[in-house]
Amino acid sequence: MGDEKGKNPDKGAVLIFHGYPTSSFDWNKVLDDLTAEFSQVIMYDLLGFGFSDKPMGQYAFTISEQTDIGEALLLKLGVTQAHILSHDYGDTVALELLARHNKGDSRIKVLSLCLSNGGIFPETNHPILIQWILKNPLIGPVISKVFFFKFFFKRSLGRLFGTPPSDEDFDDFFSIKLHKDGNMADSRLLNYISERSMYSDRWVGALKTTRVPVHMIYGPADIINPPAFIQFYKENVPNPSITVLKPDIGHYPQFEAPKEYALAYKTFLTTIRRK
Repeated sequence: MGDEKGKNPDKGAVLIFHGYPTSSFDWNKVLDDLTAEFSQVIMYDLLGFGFSDKPMGQYAFTISEQTDIGEALLLKLGVTQAHILSHDYGDTVALELLARHNKGDSRIKVLSLCLSNGGIFPETNHPILIQWILKNPLIGPVISKVFFFKFFFKRSLGRLFGTPPSDEDFDDFFSIKLHKDGNMADSRLLNYISERSMYSDRWVGALKTTRVPVHMIYGPADIINPPAFIQFYKENVPNPSITVLKPDIGHYPQFEAPKEYALAYKTFLTTIRRK
């Protein structure tokens, strides 16, 4: 877990949720910008990811439980209100937190929400083939165990980037993924794809009804959420606020274009703080 003291004492805390299949390492390239913007930067590896625990057997990972953990962590740190920054899988965790906030069911006050390249709309989300294979409860665990080699990992993860990371960064992604046999949790973690369809009314509905300021930072070279997402977002989110980055930025905008990403986020925060 990272609980970084920020350099801006009056600007509050930010809670950060990462994406699938990676970890909070995804935010490494923008961490300095975030500590400059907030008084406290809180990020951790979601259950089943990175350096977190990897419950095995038939353990069912759910977005609801991931959100419970996020709320409990903030309260343990004495934080009762926070800005939320998220990516991919983390977008869905953030939307569950937003839904709870909207309904008054959360002990955490959400001050703002910034999403990034998440499949928040089932209609515009296109999981790649390996995700569907791993999601299968019969063959997914077998594939995870037998075929999880660096070459295959680099090839499948690399397809998600418009601007690929360095070999050293790929090595870091791979090493973190293997911690505590993290690849063996993949087939159960991917249940979130089914949950997004099951709870679409709740999570998309949270976006449509919230009074919390919401922004999207989007990399358009994204094969999972291709550019049709942009218009769908604008048509389905009231007062839509979105930053579309350069055409060669893909599914991991905070890693591929950290300076542009940080600027877009800072601009969003500046706008809402003036109101």
